[in-house]
Amino acid sequence: MQPKTIQLIGAVLIAVGLLFALNIISFATLVVDTTSPIIVSTNPADGSTIPKLNSISAHLQDPESGILTIGAYLYNPSGGLIMIYAPLLVNGTIYDGTWSISFSDLATPGNNYKIYFIVKNNAGLTTSKNVYFNIYTALQGTWWINNQQITSSSQTIYSTTTTVNFTFQKTAGLDDSYISCWIEEGGTKILTLSLTDATNHIWTGSYTFSLGTHNLALIAYDGTQKVTMSIVGLEFGQGPSTLPSLSNSQLLGIGLLVVGCVLVWKGKRK
Repeated sequence: MQPKTIQLIGAVLIAVGLLFALNIISFATLVVDTTSPIIVSTNPADGSTIPKLNSISAHLQDPESGILTIGAYLYNPSGGLIMIYAPLLVNGTIYDGTWSISFSDLATPGNNYKIYFIVKNNAGLTTSKNVYFNIYTALQGTWWINNQQITSSSQTIYSTTTTVNFTFQKTAGLDDSYISCWIEEGGTKILTLSLTDATNHIWTGSYTFSLGTHNLALIAYDGTQKVTMSIVGLEFGQGPSTLPSLSNSQLLGIGLLVVGCVLVWKGKRK
């Protein structure tokens, strides 16, 4: 290589070096991203029923430009905004990770709570999703037959008429629209109760039985859990009878009457 050529190459390298050194020329990275972020999963999940809410999380992916921000808007069942949360990246990377936020317990029972998730990536593209969930309180209540409360599975109810009235009153649980209750005999449903008092959460119904003893299952169901509240025996009549208690003198008098009658009968035969 000729000396002049070497000198020329050196001069060019010096000039380019000065341009980079003085930040006149620099390299830039261009990311072309036309795909919105992906919401892989959420917690709570859409349609889930949970006992309380004290955290919100989401698994997000954006392999091209990565997640920039995520917002979670929490609404009560009436549609009122409770709080806006900004979950933080707690696991993974901005390209594939989990964002989460924790807070004080929300345990007020209700159906159709909503979380509105909105996710934005570094290219400015967004994805949103509505997640609905229920906060569940275990179904509780009391059963009544002919206005007599059922308190034991070994309880027997006596009725003087074959038409019997049943009542179930909910004391805790989901909205009444989720609840049904019925009577079974021998595993077969014989009566479905109707909601007759929405204010006090009372279901009622009547059924006419044949004479005899009937073993009944009283069942309430809230769409999540079936609860057999009690199994009872139903009999028709006045109830078990008991002999009146007698004093010692009364027992003595009865004994003397019997002996006297025997002696009179023997006397007539002689």
